[in-house]
Amino acid sequence: MRNSLWLAFCLRLLANTAFGIFLHERETSQAIWLLAAGYIALECGILSIAWKPTRNFVLLGFTSDVGYALMALIGASLAVILAAWIQISGYFFVILAAGLLLRITLFTHRINTVLSFGVLLVASFLGITLSWLLYSVGHLTEVQFIS
Repeated sequence: MRNSLWLAFCLRLLANTAFGIFLHERETSQAIWLLAAGYIALECGILSIAWKPTRNFVLLGFTSDVGYALMALIGASLAVILAAWIQISGYFFVILAAGLLLRITLFTHRINTVLSFGVLLVASFLGITLSWLLYSVGHLTEVQFIS
């Protein structure tokens, strides 16, 4: 049972490492890195601390005909965005799936929401940090090889 916790933690770490490497390959600006860090923190918060309010807000959209229409429009708009940005959407889905797996694993181990938020955040930012280290080591060996 404890192995599943480490497996979920490592999957979250690897998902964020892959996302960080993707950002490195695109040579993104510092602003994009800050947006990515904000997204990661927001996702971790929604998956742990704000789970019930977020779920209730989404379910509120299904309580009337107007809510159904708005949810259909939002869903269609998201489908267009996903189709247009298929590669980046894939990374976001992998990060979300790994986060959900880790959150469910933490929930089954009866770990509270604040600690779950911390574990999700640590796994995520360790993955981003690992991508920085891998990129800098790879970049250094490439520079040394050229000279």
